[in-house]
Amino acid sequence: MSACSLDAVNTEFTTENASIIKYDSDYVKSVWFTYYELSDMIKGRRSEEFTKSIKDAFKRVAEMGFNTVTVQVRPFADALYESDYYPSSSYAVKKQGDKLSYDPLSIMCNAAKDNGLKIEAWVNPYRVSNSNDIDSLADNNMAKVWYNSKKKSNVYVTKKGIYFNPASKDVIELIVDGAGEIAENYPVDSIHFDDYFYPVKSKKIDSKEYKAYVNNGGKKNLADFRRYCVNNMISEVYTHIKEINSNVKFGISPASNIKNDYETLYADVEKWASDDGFCDYICPQIYFGFRNIYQPFMFTVKKWVGITNKPLYIGLPLYKAGKADKYAAQEDKSIINEFKNNDNIIMRQITYLSKIEEVRGFYVFSYGCLDNKLCKKEVENMLKVMQ
Repeated sequence: MSACSLDAVNTEFTTENASIIKYDSDYVKSVWFTYYELSDMIKGRRSEEFTKSIKDAFKRVAEMGFNTVTVQVRPFADALYESDYYPSSSYAVKKQGDKLSYDPLSIMCNAAKDNGLKIEAWVNPYRVSNSNDIDSLADNNMAKVWYNSKKKSNVYVTKKGIYFNPASKDVIELIVDGAGEIAENYPVDSIHFDDYFYPVKSKKIDSKEYKAYVNNGGKKNLADFRRYCVNNMISEVYTHIKEINSNVKFGISPASNIKNDYETLYADVEKWASDDGFCDYICPQIYFGFRNIYQPFMFTVKKWVGITNKPLYIGLPLYKAGKADKYAAQEDKSIINEFKNNDNIIMRQITYLSKIEEVRGFYVFSYGCLDNKLCKKEVENMLKVMQ
């Protein structure tokens, strides 16, 4: 189905006419497990306790009709697994860098296999910390190592947090090695990057690298230079993963605003979604209702269909169920309260996506919402089209 013909798709699906959709065997139905949801099961728990908790969680989502779990195993410059490149996460141990008493990702891989689920390792490549306190990082955290050395420019500290410098060759090497480590040591089906790329537009973050680039004859303006740096990281990660295990996929879940990705985050999502050598699939986070003024769901899906020639998955906002969406419009309460006044939006979105041949799956954000009281009716209706 072409993008222009999507206008003919009926979106007035109701709970009364909902029917089970016949999914192809390769159609992805994933749920994101965030680091804070996993932390509740891991931190302070023995191996046996975590194993039971994650097995129960995976069994439950499999019974609901999901066939994939996407688990956040590197939320910052830390790891919820055994790593030679990143310290253990404070969301798994008492203090970042403490020794793991067991390997959560290894246990999750086994639990996924036992429940017939594919598993994806979800990684944040550039974010180091939500705090701006360098001293709070583990001594073996490369951000701290670089910050306290002649390579301080590899790290950028803001009032809101700490980030790696995307233009740094050292940073790119670290990210590539970290992805390869997962592909080599764990039987994951995919490595999954989220939507954080350049953290700021400030010229300070990569001034040293850009100056060196210009002095060496580089002709790109700053924005194009930044997109080049991010493209380079993405392509190197893709190539390295395939060199280690060609069966492991590499996917990216960018923010849904294509223009903002390009101009503010310096993420050339159109290139990644259409050209070879960058990723195996793209999964934009289209976290909007049908009536959203700025990015209405159908319109935004069609934009992504129009730029993509590889598997396209769509991220869905279960977390908005039962709540006012104050950014959906300026004053129109009927639009702001779309998720509050309706309990079948996710069901309708899943049904709509099932009619578009270019869309090969969906991801639901996130696992914790499956038990949230505000999401209860939305989840019940979602399950009607999940099996």
